[in-house]
Amino acid sequence: MCCDEKKAFLEAFPYSFPIMATYILMGSVFGIMMANAGYSTWISFIMSIIIYAGAMQYIAVAWLAGGIPLVSIAIISLSVNARQFFYAIANLNRYKLGGFRRWYLIFSVTDETFAILSIREQKTKIQDDIYNQKVMFYISFLNHIYWITGCTLGTLLGNSISFIKEVKGLDFIVVATFCVLLYENLRLKSNIIPILVGIISTLVCFIFDKDNFLLYSLILTICILLILQMYINKRHTL
Repeated sequence: MCCDEKKAFLEAFPYSFPIMATYILMGSVFGIMMANAGYSTWISFIMSIIIYAGAMQYIAVAWLAGGIPLVSIAIISLSVNARQFFYAIANLNRYKLGGFRRWYLIFSVTDETFAILSIREQKTKIQDDIYNQKVMFYISFLNHIYWITGCTLGTLLGNSISFIKEVKGLDFIVVATFCVLLYENLRLKSNIIPILVGIISTLVCFIFDKDNFLLYSLILTICILLILQMYINKRHTL
């Protein structure tokens, strides 16, 4: 590893470190589910590499167990991962460079990785696009490794130790992680209006539709922020 690559890796690791516990524990939950369904460690390992989508992997356990029509799989996948469209829009400038790193960054973006990359941009003044892409690559890569490790370890332990399957409450680690990320954003941002809009939109949509509130809240948040931006720009031109 050359000096520039080593420097990028060493800068990336502290940003990925908070995700380590989350992904290893939550990946283990998926792994335990796979063990309960009777699947081997190798299946979990391959799925965690190729799919790399927490919610979709949990749903995929049920798909593997029963004959689900391809049309239903496509619709459910689109619904569950619809938020990725919004991540793609936000990442257009972030992933503007070419090469294999760009394609891996596009593939490996997750809720937690997106939040970490956004926090890093607020903390640092990014000048070298090539070096910045290397740091983002290693953050994403390390997070992916944590997830693969959790999924594989969970299935391995689930198939070896019976009481592991009875452990409850591991999913709370995700809530705790996002609380920390929210706190970091509130601490770093001078303008917290977008965060407040997101929180209020989510609560409103959750009240009206608990099953599909995430997609609706994302659309509502973007619409409100666009209206606010248009209003602010109009005021400035007057």
